[in-house]
Amino acid sequence: MEQADSTTSRLRWICACGLALSVYSLYVKMKMEDDENYKPLCDVNDNISCSVVFKSVYGEGFGLSKITKLNFPNGVIGCAFYMLYFLSSFLEHQLLCLAQLVICTLTLFLCVYLGFLLLFVFYDCCLVCLAIYLIHTWLFQEVLRRYRRLYL
Repeated sequence: MEQADSTTSRLRWICACGLALSVYSLYVKMKMEDDENYKPLCDVNDNISCSVVFKSVYGEGFGLSKITKLNFPNGVIGCAFYMLYFLSSFLEHQLLCLAQLVICTLTLFLCVYLGFLLLFVFYDCCLVCLAIYLIHTWLFQEVLRRYRRLYL
């Protein structure tokens, strides 16, 4: 039972961190749209800049808006994603855990795609993006650990 509580607690903590970063990225994107002179904290220098990514076509709908018709800022999608995972952590149903695992795996591939774009299209290092990729990898590990604990 103690292991179940620690896995669930870690899962919720990861979701809270992901939500905080998603809210920050949304704040930065909205602030940049309102004020063209705004310089976010995540813009360290020309090569370490989140505003380059947030202003790009990949800052909304992960750059897939023509295919998926998702044109919300990535921060909005991240907020919804982490809130849903946080709320679903209170339930322990096999089908829900499997759905979490499948969705988390697919979105992990999305992180790889976005990381590839960051390195080879933007030639940039976005600290917020990197933090989200790390949090998402950690989330995947916890979801997998939870699924194994409950159903294998």
